[in-house]
Amino acid sequence: MKKTKCYKFKEVDLVSLRELALKVKSQTGFRLRYGGLLTLLRTDVDEKLVHTLVQFYDPSFRCFTFPDFQLVPTLEAYSNLVGLPIAEKTPFTGPGTSLTPLVIAKDLYLKTSDVSNHLITKSHIRGFTSKYLLDQANLSTTRQDTLEAILALLIYGLILFPNLDSFVDMNAIEIFHSKNPVPTLLADTYHTIHDRTLKGRGYILCCISLLYRWFISHLPSSFHDNSENWSYSQRIMALTPNEVVWITPAAQDKEIIMGCGDFLNVPLLGTRGGINYNPELAMRQFGFPMKSKPINLATSPEFFFYTNAPTGQRKAFTDAWSKVRRKSVKHLGVRSGVAHEAYTQWVIDRAEEIGMPYPAMRYVSSSTPSMPLPLLPATQDMYQEHLAMESREKQVWKARYNQAENLIMTLDGRDEQKTHENLMLKKELAKARRELEEKDELLMRDSKRARRRRDFFARYCDPDSESDDPPTTSYA
Repeated sequence: MKKTKCYKFKEVDLVSLRELALKVKSQTGFRLRYGGLLTLLRTDVDEKLVHTLVQFYDPSFRCFTFPDFQLVPTLEAYSNLVGLPIAEKTPFTGPGTSLTPLVIAKDLYLKTSDVSNHLITKSHIRGFTSKYLLDQANLSTTRQDTLEAILALLIYGLILFPNLDSFVDMNAIEIFHSKNPVPTLLADTYHTIHDRTLKGRGYILCCISLLYRWFISHLPSSFHDNSENWSYSQRIMALTPNEVVWITPAAQDKEIIMGCGDFLNVPLLGTRGGINYNPELAMRQFGFPMKSKPINLATSPEFFFYTNAPTGQRKAFTDAWSKVRRKSVKHLGVRSGVAHEAYTQWVIDRAEEIGMPYPAMRYVSSSTPSMPLPLLPATQDMYQEHLAMESREKQVWKARYNQAENLIMTLDGRDEQKTHENLMLKKELAKARRELEEKDELLMRDSKRARRRRDFFARYCDPDSESDDPPTTSYA
């Protein structure tokens, strides 16, 4: 078992951003222009769960390796969660040329002079303070389009691409301008987790709310119920492949990005450096079977910071995105989402090789049973204690069963009584309906007879009648 590591996460003033988000008049319009940023803003991240997840990171294969399955954040999954497509153009390629104040002003619907006067340098990085942007957005004279653009930029700078405290740097501004944040978001996720895994400590600087939403999208509802009152590490270690939610909305994509340029996998450039990831390991998340160890699995150390990148490495990553290899799901076979024995055994061997960060909670097997197998007690005393506990648990479940059976019998009796009452009520209603119909018929007859009498008197007995002839009587 490997040692767990201690990581930290940046704290962001979400209160001010959420208050500003309340001023957005059209949530639908905002989503059409800026994607699902408001959803990420409103996400309450459970940092303990994310901290536990990061312990399972596998630096060689760029994935999260669990006892007998793997999970891989993908471009398609992030695109679905952010609500923005992966644009058909080269994404952010790292710090370099800065946008002019004129371009930034157009994006934010501000005056160029205001942008020029408030762009500052902090720790050798150009950008805006979050205070300036919040003040601008909260002015009573601020138009709705300006407010929404500033809010979106604040989310980019403080949540999607966090760096300096209370500061939106030029990297975030450039990515906001490109309207293509997904590849950079995934790059930052892998890059920071990879870096901190190697160092064993430090801040995880990426969009934590996005990573959190991605992970919980694969967790079953029983994971959150936690009737056993287990810790996150215990729940994850007890999680079986059959319980994982493999098919998410991202699996509905018609194409999957499998590689770029001459790389076997996908090279990614983030805000601090480059790294690659293996979509071959994510086929089960797209609904396709994992038969064995992926053939095109790349384990080459494609990881660097811009400050010390090997010559030509950054350019090679950039050029690769001009030749993106997309594979249609039509060519991937029939969707089944199963894992074959050979693949599962390879994952089990890999998990044993790198070591799990927490104690085992169940047996693992390449032929995965439908129900997780419990671990056997280590000693006879533990066995006797376990047996006594099982006996008590059996009695508890038996009592619950009897209670439920009695309840069912009671409800069945009540149901029969209600059925009888309803039948009697229907009979009474039918009888009352017949009586009403008979009365209606009598009233109709009486009304006809009364009408004939009125007509008779009106015709022959009315003193104002025009006819003075007495009524004649004919005799047969």
